[in-house]
Amino acid sequence: MSILGNEKNYLKYFEEITKIPHGSYNEKALSEYLIDFAKAHNLQYKTDDVYNVIIYKPASKGYEDHETIALQSHIDMVDEKNSDSMHDFSKDPLDIYVEDGFIKAKGTTLGADDGAGVAMILSVLDDDTLNHPAIEAIFTTQEETTMEGAFKLKYEDIHARRMINLDGEEEGISSTTSAGGIDVIMTKKLQYETNSDKAYKLHIFGLNGGHSGVEINKERGNALKLISRIAKKLDEITLVDINGGLKINAIPREAYIIFTTTLSDDELRARLEEVVKNIRIELEHTDGRLEYQLDEVEVKEKIVKNESDAIIDLIYLMPTGLRHKSDLLNGLTTASENIGIVSVDNHIFKLEISMRGALESYIRDMANELFTLGKVMGFETRDDNWYPAWDYMEHSHVRDMMCEAYKEATGKDMVLEGIHAGLECGIFKNKFPEMDIVAIGPNILDCHSPSERIEIASFDRSYEFLKVLLSKL
Repeated sequence: MSILGNEKNYLKYFEEITKIPHGSYNEKALSEYLIDFAKAHNLQYKTDDVYNVIIYKPASKGYEDHETIALQSHIDMVDEKNSDSMHDFSKDPLDIYVEDGFIKAKGTTLGADDGAGVAMILSVLDDDTLNHPAIEAIFTTQEETTMEGAFKLKYEDIHARRMINLDGEEEGISSTTSAGGIDVIMTKKLQYETNSDKAYKLHIFGLNGGHSGVEINKERGNALKLISRIAKKLDEITLVDINGGLKINAIPREAYIIFTTTLSDDELRARLEEVVKNIRIELEHTDGRLEYQLDEVEVKEKIVKNESDAIIDLIYLMPTGLRHKSDLLNGLTTASENIGIVSVDNHIFKLEISMRGALESYIRDMANELFTLGKVMGFETRDDNWYPAWDYMEHSHVRDMMCEAYKEATGKDMVLEGIHAGLECGIFKNKFPEMDIVAIGPNILDCHSPSERIEIASFDRSYEFLKVLLSKL
């Protein structure tokens, strides 16, 4: 049974998308859905070995001599869920519902980033009553991880030199520039020894988490940083396991450590309560309430002491959060780091950090800091998944038309601002320096977390605005 109804095509398509598993690296089924859509609507299309899809729609009558416009969205989503959720992102449809005017998913991310953009593009392709230039609808994969889809597009298949990116998350605000980024991965082979001490598992949770670009400046707690701080306070412990974070580009909401200790149970709990109390005060106005659960467990082995200390010290010293901001652009975050994932698997410790910067020099300098830290502390360090920033274009005809269309549609002025998130716009601009790009979207809150939701009224207005903009182009 439909939750969102079939009266509005973009809502219908959005709901259909939520029924198809499409986390990063699992986009094949949604890619095939897009191809079937193109065939059903007699539209030409192209695809490739990473499941990108480009669908071509001819210009409407009277717009044949207008310059082609590209509409672009990514089809993958961040797979995040609450620890008590049994959802299997590899095969389960999202369990969506409507509450207080918002579409939400039970216990998981919603994928409105960027399912909303995909749905709006499909609605445009499906509607032959609209006025628009020739359209190249570009659907990319792996945006939430490596942006490999955008990097591997066959750019000879793209003829448009004007683009509307539909990966925005705030109605009435158009991004004019976005951050570049790089990931840094640090690893260490672990040695274990037999354990004879009492062992515990400490699980911390209750934090808001969120998008590591958009929310990185909001002073939200990073569960991995906090659990390393707690471990330092407990002091007389030796690690057995540490784990936290699900996605490198999401601020971790939960983490746990398993450790042995010679502390008495009373002393351990007293130290724990003291540091948690301080953290709660610090986060009182910026985040959810930090909660914890401490349970005694049985373990037969533990990490040898020097490696345990090195892991705790590394995370404790690791920079995370806001690094630089712009006084010129209303305090826009221009450089940041996010400790996204920590895990131990097969006696290998792994730490994954996402870095973003408006300047390439910011990104490279922060990465060099971590390479230096890794060298000093005995961790193997490498970088991965670089992507370019999208620089501001001083003169933009599409931007001018967008502002005019928004004023006409709403009576309000469009707000133009940079964004600290990474957008594929930078890759397109790198390939086509002359590409005239704008980025827009409806109100989507708490992306990359199970609290993600999209405002239905904003979805409606954003689609109506897109129609007006296309008619002006």
